[in-house]
Amino acid sequence: MKTQQDHRPEKIMPALLREGSGVLAVGWDLAVPIFGGVLSGHFLDQWLGTRYAFTLGLLVLGVVIGYINLSRLIWRLDQQDQQRRQEKQGREEV
Repeated sequence: MKTQQDHRPEKIMPALLREGSGVLAVGWDLAVPIFGGVLSGHFLDQWLGTRYAFTLGLLVLGVVIGYINLSRLIWRLDQQDQQRRQEKQGREEV
């Protein structure tokens, strides 16, 4: 037996905000390490008189860290989804 979904604005808005904040978190988790690596590398290159060694090295490190953050977030969301499915199956069996 299916239940009707509640489409009232006070029910929809918190869900939209929750989903929107999740999308923003993905962007920040990917962008901040990359930007931070480039910025730190630039200042190190300026301070030490090197050309682009630290900028490129920290850019690569930032990309790696960003994608590690992204994979951890995806893994966490997958775990939450599996837990919800198990809870739903448990309620349907009762």
